Amino acid sequence: MTRKNIAVFTSAMITLFAVLAGNAVAADPPATSPARPSCIDTKQSYVARPLSANQIWVQNSLGTKKPPVRVTTSCYHLQSADGFGLSAQFTCLAQGDTVSANILGDREGCIVTKVQVYVPQDGDLPEKK
Repeated sequence: MTRKNIAVFTSAMITLFAVLAGNAVAADPPATSPARPSCIDTKQSYVARPLSANQIWVQNSLGTKKPPVRVTTSCYHLQSADGFGLSAQFTCLAQGDTVSANILGDREGCIVTKVQVYVPQDGDLPEKK
């Protein structure tokens, strides 16, 4: 390559870099990801209530209040459960962890299929007082 070819190539690369950098700055900001659910540490105190046949509402009950989460499980008939026990493999409750429901004196084991930010929906059971 001659010096002239190297200069032309270098100039073209600088121009290309400037155009790409300008496009990156001018591009729309990335779409915001949906809000992540708060961490429910099952080794700490929490409150769990049924929302529907297969979903429960969970919130920590000690320390700084974190937003509640909606936990979808593999079980049905959770609306008749007297209480819930949660067990996480790691620190935060996540998909694949275990929920134990006390239903009419029997303990039923369920698998967590989804954990999401709690947003009230039509059909949610009324909150127990």
